[in-house]
Amino acid sequence: MDKNNNPMTEVVKFFKNIDYDKIIEIANHGLEFIKKKAAAGGKETTRMMLELYFVMMSEQTSKVNKFIIGGALAYQLLPNDLLPVDTFGILGYLDNTAVLYWAYKRMKKSVTPEIHQKVDDTLANWAQSAQDFTIMKPEDQRQ
Repeated sequence: MDKNNNPMTEVVKFFKNIDYDKIIEIANHGLEFIKKKAAAGGKETTRMMLELYFVMMSEQTSKVNKFIIGGALAYQLLPNDLLPVDTFGILGYLDNTAVLYWAYKRMKKSVTPEIHQKVDDTLANWAQSAQDFTIMKPEDQRQ
């Protein structure tokens, strides 16, 4: 088989040609995106996205794993999902959740105590109280 027609050679070539500095530059805007999502989502999802973000920004994370995390976080921004919320209702969140969960399961072992601290500090900085990150109604409005 000709070395130039080998699919693995093409995959390696693809990853070598990615501008990882550009990905990091774009990722720096990721905190603002996560902060906006935090206002609409729950604390657990926000924590997961922040952990992924800080793992991606770590120098110890491989370029391939940075690409996977970046892709999972970027998928949350896409206007066209595989399962659009407008069409599938609550099930429309399934593809977003699945992509995040897959990346998170892959990277969970890379979450260091330092990253945990960064996440805690960021959440504390963003939230005035735990109520800012809950989908539950305030106590006095619950049935």
